[in-house]
Amino acid sequence: MKLDKLLKMPLEDFKKLRPRKKWFVVKGNGEKRFKDYFSWKEADQYLNSYGLSGWDRMPQLQIIHEKGKYCHKKDKYKLQKREIFDHWWKGDSFVLSLSEFLNKKLYNQCEDFEEFFGRGQANIYMSSQKDARCFPIHADTTENFLFHVRGTVRWYIYKEVQAECAPDDATLDRVIDLEEGDLLYLPPKLYHRVETLGPRI
Repeated sequence: MKLDKLLKMPLEDFKKLRPRKKWFVVKGNGEKRFKDYFSWKEADQYLNSYGLSGWDRMPQLQIIHEKGKYCHKKDKYKLQKREIFDHWWKGDSFVLSLSEFLNKKLYNQCEDFEEFFGRGQANIYMSSQKDARCFPIHADTTENFLFHVRGTVRWYIYKEVQAECAPDDATLDRVIDLEEGDLLYLPPKLYHRVETLGPRI
């Protein structure tokens, strides 16, 4: 989906908004326009591919759990398939980095973004239930476009950016629930966190 269609505004308008470093939401208004980006069936296939034919098919998997974060690529101890599913059904959030290589739709969307922004990547965040474990208040160094593909997510967006204060000192700006088809734009280094209101991608 081209950037102007995605944002529901001309590119010139976005170019004017971008330097202001303000977050904004593009509502889907009930249209599930991202439904083909990644499905629960694809998530199931991804998780069940571990160890298939002796190959490690999920090197980019990260799990946010009660003690911190597991990174399948970097951690010395590799979780086994049963342990991965235990984390999933226990309510830990899963991050699939470099997910533009998981299907053609994500790959094409990443290419469309790169026409405007240069090199980038897609990450999938997914959880099996309400109140899943997620990252605490944090800021990302890059611009983020958050596609709501499945389920509803409650966003806590803060007023400050990373250089202005520590995460715990950030002041809440707004709480907003975003649903399937909604898109959230976050400028670089703006503090935020999420709460899952049910299973989500």
